[in-house]
Amino acid sequence: MLSPENKKLFIKYILVSLLSYGFVFSGLILFVDIFNLNKSIAFIVIYAVNYLFLYIIQLKYLFKTKHRKNKLIRFISSILFFYFLANIFYNIGLKLELNYLLATSITIVILFPFRLVTSKFIVFKD
Repeated sequence: MLSPENKKLFIKYILVSLLSYGFVFSGLILFVDIFNLNKSIAFIVIYAVNYLFLYIIQLKYLFKTKHRKNKLIRFISSILFFYFLANIFYNIGLKLELNYLLATSITIVILFPFRLVTSKFIVFKD
């Protein structure tokens, strides 16, 4: 698990995730603070757009594999699962009266390792 290849993958995954979550945070700030969109709707919209970009980036850059119908189906299934979990954790944070950005951060920290493992061993597995 701690092979040089896995360490490199982990670092790339962190970089892609940082860019992805930068997009999420920027989008949330834009939608919530500038356009006054409902926090939950903003969260749903920005995550949906983010996940569309993630498939391509993870396919080509992280896991360096080719698109196949079964990978796309597994990706969509995992995204729906993690999207569902992210919404639950995020809305629990809001119910606990956490700032929406803090609720997002906590959601990210909780789901981050599970998404990597799922992507590597299930979603993008040839």
